[in-house]
Order: sequence, then C-alpha cells, then structure tokens
Amino acid sequence: MKKTLLLMILLITVLFSCSKTHDEYLSEAKELYKNKKYDKALSLYNKACEKGSLKGCMFLADSYKKGTVINADYSASLNYYAKSFLLADINCQQNSKDACKTLSYLYENGLGTDIDLVKADNASLKACDLGDAASCYYLAEINADNITAFVLYTDKACQNNMAYACLVLGNTYLTGYNKSIAEIEKDSEKGISYISKACKMNNEICANLADIYISGDDLKQDYNTAVTYYETALKHYDMMCSEKNIDNPACRNIDIIKSKYSFDNKTIF
Repeated sequence: MKKTLLLMILLITVLFSCSKTHDEYLSEAKELYKNKKYDKALSLYNKACEKGSLKGCMFLADSYKKGTVINADYSASLNYYAKSFLLADINCQQNSKDACKTLSYLYENGLGTDIDLVKADNASLKACDLGDAASCYYLAEINADNITAFVLYTDKACQNNMAYACLVLGNTYLTGYNKSIAEIEKDSEKGISYISKACKMNNEICANLADIYISGDDLKQDYNTAVTYYETALKHYDMMCSEKNIDNPACRNIDIIKSKYSFDNKTIF
C-alpha cells in the first residue's frame, strides 16, 4: 500500500513538473519566432493560448487576420479573437491593466465581441487607473475638446512614465492650448516642469527643452542651459548612430542639433 501511494505521488510530481506554464510556452514561441522558425513558434503560441495566455491568443488572432507568416484565415482569426475576449474580460476583472487595455481594443474594433464604445472607454479607464500610460493617453486624446479631462488624463500618462505625454502637456501649458485648440491658462513654470520631466525620461526630448531656452519666447534666454540640454540629446542620438547614415533619423538629428551651436566656443548661432 505504501509503495503504491509512493508511486502515485512520484507520478503526479513528474506529470506536474513536465507541464509548462503559458508564460514558458510564450517565451519559447517568441524566441522561435525571432529566429524565423514560424511553424514551431505558432504551435507554441497555440499551446500558450490553450493554457490561458491572452498574449498568445491575440498573437494568433492577429497573425491569421494579417496573413503575414501564415495563410490568412478569417474564421481562425475570429476564433482566436473570441478566446482573447473571454480571457481579457476575466483578467481585467482581476485587475490586469494589460488585459483591460486589450479588452478596450476588442470592444472598440468589434473583435471577438460586438462593438461597444462605452465598454471600450470603461475598460481604458480601468487600465489607466491601474497604471497603463497608453490607456491614459488614449483617454486624453478622445477627450481633447475638454481641456479639464485632457489635462487630467495626460498628466496621468505622464505620471505613469510616458515621456511624450509629459512633453505634450508641457507644450499645452506653454502655448495655452492643445492640438484641438482647447484653451488653458498659460503657465510657463508648469510647462517647463513637464518638459524637464520628459527630458529625464527620454533624453532626445532634451533638444525640445534646449530650443525653448534658445527662443526666449516662454522664459528668459539661457544659452548655456540650452547647450547643456543639446549635449544631453546628442549623447542619446550618438548611441543610435554608430555608423553615419543619412537614412538614420538619429544621425540626421545630430546634424540638426550641431547646426544650432558651435562645440568649440559654445555659442548658439
């Protein structure tokens, strides 16, 4: 009896140790896909999906829809979108910000479910509240005519480390309006503060800050500070321009910045 019980325990242990999680299948699938072993990758994406991986199901749904690495199959795509919707709905209820963001996308586009823009916005709102910067910025975009809502959600995106959102909000305060021409009281101090934060998160934005210090439109001209920010941006672009190439945006940006001042005497032209 004891031997039988021991064998059963060993068998269960072996079975469970051989069973991979959906994250493990997903990781292996990504590696195979990166190495262009598409058939094996898609097989593992399917296993990840069957194990409950929202990312795995969404990958397959998009792949069958686009027909890039596998023949387009509308029916298969809809099937995987339906599975994705169920997983997104369940996981969003369990406070997964990524699932809520995906749920919003599915509701907005009618994939795996009927189009429901109210539910899409509610899912985005929950994703934003859970800390998803992209969802916050999406809400800012669709509320751009309402400056109060626009500022609220753009600020949330900025606080969740979206540098571009910080830049947009900074420019809004500097100019006194957003791209939808919704007006706000100009506040140069707030504007510079947001753009400075953006610069710290993404050094290429430091060039925008330098331009502000050069122009003198929103604050007193300060050439030395401008040069400092330009050099910060240059260090960022230098890492992305290992080989000089006019088709490389980073290389072009280096030339643009260098045209604005002399490295020899730090004088702005």
